[in-house]
Amino acid sequence: MKRLVHAELIRARASRTVRVLAALAPVTCVLWAGLGVALMGLEGGMPAEDRVRNVYAMAQQAYVFTLLLGILGTAGEFRHQTITWRFLLTPDRGRVVNAKLAAYGIAGLAVGAVSALATVAAGALLLHLGGHPVMAPGVPGVLLGAVLSVTGYGLLGVGLGALIRNQTAAVAVALIWFMYADYLLTMLLPGLGRWLPTGAARALAGVSMENAELLPAWAGGPLFAAYVLAAVLAARLITLRRDIT
Repeated sequence: MKRLVHAELIRARASRTVRVLAALAPVTCVLWAGLGVALMGLEGGMPAEDRVRNVYAMAQQAYVFTLLLGILGTAGEFRHQTITWRFLLTPDRGRVVNAKLAAYGIAGLAVGAVSALATVAAGALLLHLGGHPVMAPGVPGVLLGAVLSVTGYGLLGVGLGALIRNQTAAVAVALIWFMYADYLLTMLLPGLGRWLPTGAARALAGVSMENAELLPAWAGGPLFAAYVLAAVLAARLITLRRDIT
């Protein structure tokens, strides 16, 4: 099992796409943090402490990159048919899926941690330059929740990539749902949106929204974990039984 995980990490590191996505994640978080600081004066209905926390919560914006990493790491093997050789070399498909989950969980954790550090550095500087408080109660919890959320999206990506084996379709479905549809539902139906995966992940990351009430972090975290677990279990069940040719 250890060798399988190591092989997955080496394969991921050798991919130019993976390296680009991993590099873009902290840059994107820094840009979102900058936007958050720029909009602080326009969020009049939100307490100042929530606005400060929201700047640091932008570390959660790395989620799209770890989601894509997980999808590409799984669906990409079906696209290039390398999954056939993978299962021939390791007939126990469950071990292969577990190795992918472990490898992209580690990758997601690394990307999430680097993105959080970049967000803290840029956010603190921008808040200071803008004349805002640099720190607020609960910021460490926000950063921890953001890292856990980003890591969870990596695992979710592995599950989606195994369920939707067509790489293009898997990426399209993930981006449309997690970047637009889920967010739109949260805006239109706040009572429903808080229970959806994106709403639960935002709650875990400590995001505050003026026009939608999210769950507390202690409830959003387990709910998001349940979504991830459901996707992973479904992927394992289908991958173990489905013909790959």
